[in-house]
Amino acid sequence: MAAFSTGLVVGALVSGTVVGALGGLVSVAPEIVRLWILAPVIAVIMVFELAGKPLQLIQNRRLVPQEIIPRSQFEGPFQFGFEMGTGVRTFSPTALPHALVLVVVLVGGILPGVLVGLGFGLGRILMPLTRSLSGDPKAWDRNLLRHLTWVGRLCAAGFLLSLVVLLLTGLTG
Repeated sequence: MAAFSTGLVVGALVSGTVVGALGGLVSVAPEIVRLWILAPVIAVIMVFELAGKPLQLIQNRRLVPQEIIPRSQFEGPFQFGFEMGTGVRTFSPTALPHALVLVVVLVGGILPGVLVGLGFGLGRILMPLTRSLSGDPKAWDRNLLRHLTWVGRLCAAGFLLSLVVLLLTGLTG
């Protein structure tokens, strides 16, 4: 689990840093223009998320092959975690990662990008960790499926709260 977790966080940090750097390039556009682009897109995504009907946006829709894991005790799990952490080769049942990338590109910069990457990586670790520590993974799966709409709504609310904190504290670019 340590190699997988390390790879996941490293992959997420790499993605966050790249997105943050892209945000630095976009920062040459006037802030008001960036906010006028951001606000309606985030509003639409949030309406769907909070209604429990997340948008299905562009994504790879391929899972990282599990055949990678047994390659070695470190390299295989690390690569699996890294690819999962980047968010590029995965399936996402929500548009929140897309919204997060858009926020960092339009109002963020390197620091928010790195923080988002770290948060994304740690957040992705929580699911397999809590499932494995539950004592009954099949019951955990059933419980998640029963509450999935509310989990999505809580994630959307957390996203909105984080966005407000980002904008009000001046952590941007």
